[in-house]
Amino acid sequence: MGKTKKAPKKKKLPVIGIIAIITAFAALVAVAVLIFNKWSLELTLNGEETVHVEYGDSYKDEGASAEWCASVLPFLNENVEVTTQGNFDLTKTGTYTITYTADYNNEHAEAKRTVIVEDHVPPQIELKSIPDSYTPYNHPYVEEGYTATDNYDGDISDKVKSEEKDGKVIYTVSDSSGNSARMTRTIHYDDREPPVIELSGGAEVTFYVGDKFYHEWFATDDCDGDLSEQVKIDSNVDTSTPGTYTVTYTIADSHGNEATATRTVIVKEKPQNNSTPAGESSKTIYLTFDDGPGAYTDQLLDILAQYNVKATFFTTSAYPAYAYCMAKEAAAGHTVCVHSQTHNYAQIYSSEDAYWADFNAQNEVIAQQTGSYSNMFRFPGGSSNTVSRNYNTGIMSRLAAQAGQYGYVYFDWNVSSGDAGETTSTSVVYQNVINGIQWCSSNGVPAVVLQHDVKSYSVAAVPDIIEWGLENGYTFAALTPGSYAPHHGINN
Repeated sequence: MGKTKKAPKKKKLPVIGIIAIITAFAALVAVAVLIFNKWSLELTLNGEETVHVEYGDSYKDEGASAEWCASVLPFLNENVEVTTQGNFDLTKTGTYTITYTADYNNEHAEAKRTVIVEDHVPPQIELKSIPDSYTPYNHPYVEEGYTATDNYDGDISDKVKSEEKDGKVIYTVSDSSGNSARMTRTIHYDDREPPVIELSGGAEVTFYVGDKFYHEWFATDDCDGDLSEQVKIDSNVDTSTPGTYTVTYTIADSHGNEATATRTVIVKEKPQNNSTPAGESSKTIYLTFDDGPGAYTDQLLDILAQYNVKATFFTTSAYPAYAYCMAKEAAAGHTVCVHSQTHNYAQIYSSEDAYWADFNAQNEVIAQQTGSYSNMFRFPGGSSNTVSRNYNTGIMSRLAAQAGQYGYVYFDWNVSSGDAGETTSTSVVYQNVINGIQWCSSNGVPAVVLQHDVKSYSVAAVPDIIEWGLENGYTFAALTPGSYAPHHGINN
């Protein structure tokens, strides 16, 4: 039987050897860490990179954090101080930037946060209303008022735009952030006012037997406009019989409001005028009219014709479109005389030659229209004017003397109507003339009345002046070269 061999005994590694191996491994790891570990400065935002904040809300910046970081051994990380720059204003919309920085071991890190303060709240429009207010039909709406306020801009009432459309008013407004608001007002329409009837010539008029009755009226309504043609008339006027008559005018608007007006018509016998008196007396009236012909001369000629009264016209060329009226004046038996072509004081009173050049130019116009020249005239401003002193000392005295040498007769006046600047009232013109005529009569001289046929309110007084004169025994006549010619005292 063979012998069995024993396995050789393993040799044990000494403790010192184990320690040496571990130390070598640790050294190897340490070398590896030193070789492969990387250090870096890392900065991290706390919160979002972009933050939206509504105006009026609160916001607290969350800041940022920084670390000095080891890539292999993170337990070696170290906190680093962060510096913040920039700010934001929650009371102003806009975009703000906050910058965070950190510095360590010659490394620099930076991060930024954007804070946007914005306004998304629309303005508020408040409509005012007046109690019992309404808009008449067919009229634009009259604004009762409104206000507009915005949480950011404050009072923006002046930025409100309104548009009236289809019975409504639409209000719109936008704030500085582009937020808009809109309000609508429904217009309340109504018609509470009756029409108005206006009677031309007044509520009382006079006609003479044989005259053709005519009358004018106008009716207007705040909603319907001109209703004149729809007026209903009830009249019993008979101009063949003296008496007092009544004309009634009635009208209703489209909403049932009614109006009535009444006119009294007096019909009486026509007084007689001897238009060519055998001689002058203190009961003679010479109506004279300066500065025309103009827009009211045709009307005046119709009035004079109605009463068979002759008058005197001291003419100018101030209104060339009405020059034809001179021919009508002459054809009707009125006297057409020279006043001035230009009525320009500075020009005509600059010298005697300038005055007579102006005089002759107007006389040429008269000859063209009437077929003959005039040897009668009235100085612009009258012979007593003082305005001529501004242009030529003593010129009025010389012109008055020259007029006689040239065979011309000039006429001032002894009754002023006041229509040259003192009044624009027809009734005052009438009273001034009547008072002046009575003064002349009491002093035993004819009345030479100054009026202007380019003044509507003065022409409107003529019918009453004539009627008063005829009813009180006066005679109306046109001036002739031999007529009474009042002369003022010459002041230059």
